[in-house]
Amino acid sequence: MSDSVPCSLLFKLSPELRLKIYTHLLTFPTPIHLRQHVPGTPHTALLRTNRQIHHEAQAVLYDTNTISLSRNDFCLFTDPALQTPVETLQVRQLRFTSFGESLACNVLVERCAVCQDDARGLLEALGGMPVLRRVGVDYSTQIANFVRFRQLAAEEGGSRKGLTITCISVRTYRVRNAGFDQVDFTFSHRPLASIWPDLATLSHSLLSEEEQETVLARLRIQDPDTPDKLWLLLWAAQHGRLVDVLGEQVAGAWVDESSDALAGMSGEQRDAGLHGFTVMLQTFLKAHTAVQCRRFLGVLRESMGM
Repeated sequence: MSDSVPCSLLFKLSPELRLKIYTHLLTFPTPIHLRQHVPGTPHTALLRTNRQIHHEAQAVLYDTNTISLSRNDFCLFTDPALQTPVETLQVRQLRFTSFGESLACNVLVERCAVCQDDARGLLEALGGMPVLRRVGVDYSTQIANFVRFRQLAAEEGGSRKGLTITCISVRTYRVRNAGFDQVDFTFSHRPLASIWPDLATLSHSLLSEEEQETVLARLRIQDPDTPDKLWLLLWAAQHGRLVDVLGEQVAGAWVDESSDALAGMSGEQRDAGLHGFTVMLQTFLKAHTAVQCRRFLGVLRESMGM
């Protein structure tokens, strides 16, 4: 990076205008991985122009974007050369693409504090980031790890006294701790989080079967597996056939997020109900294929003369 590169025209602009230019060039619609090329733009080359531009533009990059990483990038046993460089004093938004331990800790008998089940090292690292305002963790590929993490947080006298993990909606859990008062810290099951809201709205619509299929086709482009599974459940719930799909005992865990009953529950009751519902949905997604669910939906429709 050279200071001799002529940038006289840019520096004739006011700092406010330069920041607008940096924001326009360096704001991306999806989370970015700093060790990889950002798709669709060469504009990150701006950071290599000269020292002053690097200093000004890097602050914008970290302020306006969500940085994508994993526990590997905080692991104490991983070679730093294999980690994403995280500017802990500047990053405002993080997204963890998984909740699994690092490759290094996966093969070791004793894992580091970051990768242990209670993730205390990770929480301490995040708590030390002064401008951090949002953390999102996708646990969908490591559900067992998240279940253990939640259990440890709930144990009285645990090593992370004061930590609470509450299910606030189907698919999403919020973390609360004295070290995260200013941080929106959530765990989510990404396939559920991305597909469920659209399908829940569709299930309450008055669209025809053909129009419903158009919506499903669009969602299958985003995720070829999840939409048909969730649609079978929502359709069955709307038509009083949920017991036929889940069985009487499992169907009892069903929760209608739009119902007045849910709104009238206490915080603990709501957490328990939504958690049980989320677990049921996760189990169903893992146990069935999209093809099976499409076939079963056809059988249900035929049995109702539809």
